[in-house]
Amino acid sequence: KEEVSKVLTLLQDFLSIRKIKIEKETLDIYYLLETIEGSIKPLIKENGIEFNSNIPDDELYIDGDYNRLNQVIINILKNSIEAMKETNIKKLNVHTKLLKDKVNIYIEDSGVGISEENLNKMKEPFFSTKRSGTGLGVYLSREILKEHDGTLKYESKEGIGTKVTITLPIKKDILFS
Repeated sequence: KEEVSKVLTLLQDFLSIRKIKIEKETLDIYYLLETIEGSIKPLIKENGIEFNSNIPDDELYIDGDYNRLNQVIINILKNSIEAMKETNIKKLNVHTKLLKDKVNIYIEDSGVGISEENLNKMKEPFFSTKRSGTGLGVYLSREILKEHDGTLKYESKEGIGTKVTITLPIKKDILFS
């Protein structure tokens, strides 16, 4: 049963690569982050993780697909939580930085970290260090962000943790009728 489930997950992820549909609309990226934070808090608590978040109360609009960006950020957060399963120090930080025409979203964990060799391999589809991973989560996340004119960057040190930076363009002029 477990093997069949893995194959089905792999097939679903593989099919997703071929048909990533992005339906952009104006959305408040800070609101999206707050919503994700609320939905992932039980998992954070269950794993005994110290969680710090610094999301502004303001509104910041982008052109984006709410569900796809939600998928990307949840995937990164779940990877961070999994990376801390075997560590004594469990810290997860989420914060943002507003640049001139972009917003950076930072997700930092105190997990086991990623070797330099694996950091390079992460860009390839089907690469995974997890026993039950499909190796498509990071790849799909990059593709989704590419469709948003955004980027995904990983920085990591083995035994220390990982910092993920998501960069998305902001919407400059918003017209409300």
